[in-house]
Amino acid sequence: MTTLVGIFVMVAIPFVAVSALLRLVERRQDRRDLQRDQQIMLTDAIHWELGAVAAPVVSRRPGGGWRVSMAVPLDQPALVTTLLRVTARHFAAEKAAERLEIVLRPGTFGVRPRPSQLEAPPQAATDRPLAA
Repeated sequence: MTTLVGIFVMVAIPFVAVSALLRLVERRQDRRDLQRDQQIMLTDAIHWELGAVAAPVVSRRPGGGWRVSMAVPLDQPALVTTLLRVTARHFAAEKAAERLEIVLRPGTFGVRPRPSQLEAPPQAATDRPLAA
């Protein structure tokens, strides 16, 4: 009888291990899907109200809650205020506003490269003809 139980345990261990790993992977994928869905919904809410003024990146905070990072035009405080209001309202509707962190980075909107960066590097002169 003890041998039969031992054999049963030996056979069951790989199935239990694989089942646990599959459950872990499924849970991780669900978290990624939720994070992606939150980012899409927030982007849609911002674009619906203001147009394409910011592209938020939504991620999970290590201690729980959400972190929203976006580049904003800091020289337009009314627009920044509206972005913050839309973001807070979106997460308040999701009952996740208690642990919300919003990270604002200065945007580089309208910044163009200097003309010296656009020029091609000088080519070395050769004595070879261009076409044969």
